Amino acid sequence: MIKILPIACYKLLIGCLVSSPVWSQAQTLGALVLDALATHPSTQSQRAQVASAMAGVDSARWQFYPTPSVSLENAATRSSDALYKGDKRVTTLRLQQPLYTGGRLGAGADKAQASLEQNQAALEETRMQLALRVLQSYGDWLAAYLKTQASQKSAQTHARLRDQVQRRIAEGVSAESDLVLALARLDAIQADVMAARAQGEMALARLGQLLGRPVAEATLASTLALPRPVQAQSTGLLNQALELSAAVQRAQSQVRVQEATVAERQADLLPEVYVRAERQYGNFNFANGAPENRLFVGVSSRLGAGLSGLSNVAAARGQLEAAAAEVQVQTRAIYEQVLADHALAVSSERRLASVQASLRSAQSVSESYDRQFLAGRKTWLDVMNAARELAQTESLIADLLSTQVVASWRLGFYTRGIEATTQGVP
Repeated sequence: MIKILPIACYKLLIGCLVSSPVWSQAQTLGALVLDALATHPSTQSQRAQVASAMAGVDSARWQFYPTPSVSLENAATRSSDALYKGDKRVTTLRLQQPLYTGGRLGAGADKAQASLEQNQAALEETRMQLALRVLQSYGDWLAAYLKTQASQKSAQTHARLRDQVQRRIAEGVSAESDLVLALARLDAIQADVMAARAQGEMALARLGQLLGRPVAEATLASTLALPRPVQAQSTGLLNQALELSAAVQRAQSQVRVQEATVAERQADLLPEVYVRAERQYGNFNFANGAPENRLFVGVSSRLGAGLSGLSNVAAARGQLEAAAAEVQVQTRAIYEQVLADHALAVSSERRLASVQASLRSAQSVSESYDRQFLAGRKTWLDVMNAARELAQTESLIADLLSTQVVASWRLGFYTRGIEATTQGVP
């Protein structure tokens, strides 16, 4: 496992950007994810699909049982019709049981079960995509929030420098151009503040749409999410992600659906043997006869028009090959995503440690240049550039922190599952 900065270090880093939020074990992001999974219409729709597929499994199993039927016929004929001299109404009760279907009923049951598994995997895939959307929106908000805090702090610094140079101009020791520079830098910082706020508002709006309710920034800012621990090597993560991947499971279920479809199409080429029992009340040939019982054994075919049965088999096999290829597509996609997120989480963690040291240096340089300017050893441009470099470093920390949160949580979703990641300890 790579070296993870302790929580105290993250508090120290964010303390340079944020003055008031309370840091504790990250739960807010996890609560947002679980709330979205419980209430979003996409998951509710997919759960209905799962329920429908479960009913389909029951229906496929019932196909092995006898099929009852009732027919009731009334005959209106001429009195001279010699074939209809009996009863005017005939009722027939039938019960037909298939004896041999060439494997069609078994294939239908397998297909229904595979369809159920496919819908269950699709539900998990929908939940994963929804969790990733919540995570990305939260990451966008987190970056915007931290940048807003950093920009506001920088605006205060530049306002102080503006006031300082105004006093010096009044005293006749600084040029008017120094004030122009200070005002230009302050305007740029204020523009950064407005841009960061706009980015944060858009991210909050997306979160609100995903959760179906407004999301207040104060609620999120009270407990900011921390990055999850990341293993140093990605080999084990790949296997875990492959086992948990709902997209891969859905593709594998689709393969089983197509295998069952091939079996069904092949069974259509074979005859079906059945037995049927009947009880008939009434007879069109003579009146007032006793009920008759009959037992039939028959053979029927499902060949279809021409050689369409063979074409159906060939089409089903083509779909099977496509489904098998889709498994490989999803497997490679999972590998690519896990490797990319692992590399991003590791690199951002390492860069964050470096930028932390750079931030301390930038703070020292800015304070030093301010003092040296008053002593006449640094120019006003040096002071302004040092303040801008400090603001840029703090903005970079905001980006790195949000990137590490998103990458590590996303990696956790893929390799540990949503619930384990949202409820685990960082």
